[in-house]
Amino acid sequence: MSKITANITGVSLCQKTGTIRIFRSTIKELSDPKYIRFLFNPEKRTLAVQAAKRKEAECFRVPEYNPKDWDFKICSIQMQRMIWKVCDWSENATYRIAGTHYPEYNLVEFDLKQAVVVQVGESE
Repeated sequence: MSKITANITGVSLCQKTGTIRIFRSTIKELSDPKYIRFLFNPEKRTLAVQAAKRKEAECFRVPEYNPKDWDFKICSIQMQRMIWKVCDWSENATYRIAGTHYPEYNLVEFDLKQAVVVQVGESE
């Protein structure tokens, strides 16, 4: 991961691979939860990552932190399709979004209207 993205509380989304990459800084902001869930609001065009205390149907397990090769990608083609349709994004682009932490809700929210395209050669 490049220095540019290392400290950004963020996510990147790539429809081509169907993956959502959760930045380590996002997980740290949520106090290293065991599980997370996504909350998508199509009217506001926001996506949130919320910490969860236990495994539920819509939750994803957060991998244990390893400083050498920590990488947290989630494959969710259905969610990707919904986001791309709502946001009218280019199918071949990867998007990066910085987030805002709301500790009272134990979540980080991403305004999809503020997404930036990751340039070729940039680290996601």
